[in-house]
Amino acid sequence: MPGRMTMTDSFADLFLEAMRYEHWLRFYFLEDAKETGRSDGPMQSTPEREMSLENMNAILVVSAEAAARSHEEEPSLADILEAMQGQPVSMEHSRDVIFAWLGERTGIHPGTEDFERRMNTLVGDREFRRRLDAFHGWVQELANNEIDLQGNAVPPGSAADERIPSFAEWDRAFQFWFSLQTPLELNRLDKPL
Repeated sequence: MPGRMTMTDSFADLFLEAMRYEHWLRFYFLEDAKETGRSDGPMQSTPEREMSLENMNAILVVSAEAAARSHEEEPSLADILEAMQGQPVSMEHSRDVIFAWLGERTGIHPGTEDFERRMNTLVGDREFRRRLDAFHGWVQELANNEIDLQGNAVPPGSAADERIPSFAEWDRAFQFWFSLQTPLELNRLDKPL
């Protein structure tokens, strides 16, 4: 499938793909453990719901239909879904799941010197940080209902899109939006006009 990452992709690319997938799962499939089965739309579809996570025992509940579609479209990411499905959501659990998946895909396992060295290299890599920060900014704009999946500005007060896109659609939307972003070049002085 065009655009999908393969075993030959870099450690950074695989890490970012897993992180985007994990965010997609949390963006659309969180439920309050006390209210499992009740659906008011995506948990993070509004800033108010996103802030309510602090007072919630959130779990990941992906419908059978969405899970089957994801398994079909992203078989290489299925282990992440399986490890998170029905589990309480925490940043630590998400990190551990992503790291374990990354270790299985690359053969560079968490806790090894090589894994730590690669993670430390990523932290200091400007392009990696730009890609990571841009993704977090894009997700925040979606959560705040400032943009839609096509990258269009959403007028204030508009209803949020309640549709749940596939991960492939969501990831393509981010990739398109990211391709339109121009990096800010600090310390660059243009010639005066």
